[in-house]
Amino acid sequence: MANFKDIKDYIYENKSLVLSTVDEAGNPQLRHIGGYSIDGKDIVFQTTKNTDKTKDIAHNNNVALLFQHEGQQAPKNVTIYGRALELDELDAKKAASLIKERRPQLNYDPQVNVIFKVETESVKVLDFQADPKQLVVPASQLV
Repeated sequence: MANFKDIKDYIYENKSLVLSTVDEAGNPQLRHIGGYSIDGKDIVFQTTKNTDKTKDIAHNNNVALLFQHEGQQAPKNVTIYGRALELDELDAKKAASLIKERRPQLNYDPQVNVIFKVETESVKVLDFQADPKQLVVPASQLV
């Protein structure tokens, strides 16, 4: 799964992602996010405003996103490392349409929701059926 199209397909087909942030006390935090999509090499996700995760990102925008399909025979997952940036209203509306393509049941309300873009810095692919079993690729090498 080292080619970028395979990585994108794997990410797109997932039901959710796990968002990793760090809170103000330096403690790691994990949360499931269902409302997300792919925007080029980056990931956009929607959440409710003024939640702990939005506060964590405001404090430290370094994040990791873990994607792993349910019911796999052998461990396989993709982790994206990057910086989460809150999108302005125009870019958020564009991202909301991408998210809605994946999750038609989700509605974006700028009064209630915020959308972040995670600018991908690197991607780690773990696949115990492949050789090598772990591959880390800088975003600049994703084609």
